Amino acid sequence: MTTTNPLTIILEKGDTELFGRIEIPDEFLYTTVGNNINDVTDNLRDLVADYIAHEGQALAHWQHVDAKDIAFTYEYDLTALFEVFDSIKINSVATLAGLNQSLMRQYVTGKKRPSERQAKKIEEAIRQLGQRLSGVVVV
Repeated sequence: MTTTNPLTIILEKGDTELFGRIEIPDEFLYTTVGNNINDVTDNLRDLVADYIAHEGQALAHWQHVDAKDIAFTYEYDLTALFEVFDSIKINSVATLAGLNQSLMRQYVTGKKRPSERQAKKIEEAIRQLGQRLSGVVVV
């Protein structure tokens, strides 16, 4: 493990908070909750720092890692995605993905889970939206 390899935080939406987890197979699985993505990230960084200071010292790939230098990437379940990025409109993403808007709302509320294929369509639609937005020029 180096500070150039980010750790992935997986985010899920609870009733009133976000749940986050980091898993490194054969080493650890840490979970936490927070009011927002920053709380979750800070809590998980603290857990990883404790691991580095204790159990991680026996592993060469952790010996020169400072927890404050670790970068994170994020993966979201759909409820967490639309909670964190609340300016994204569910119906717009459904239309871009070629999905039924009602079905998309069921995915977002957790009543149904998208198949891997449907999830990829949604991810691609969000990426397309991001590319379109990145090209916007306001005059």
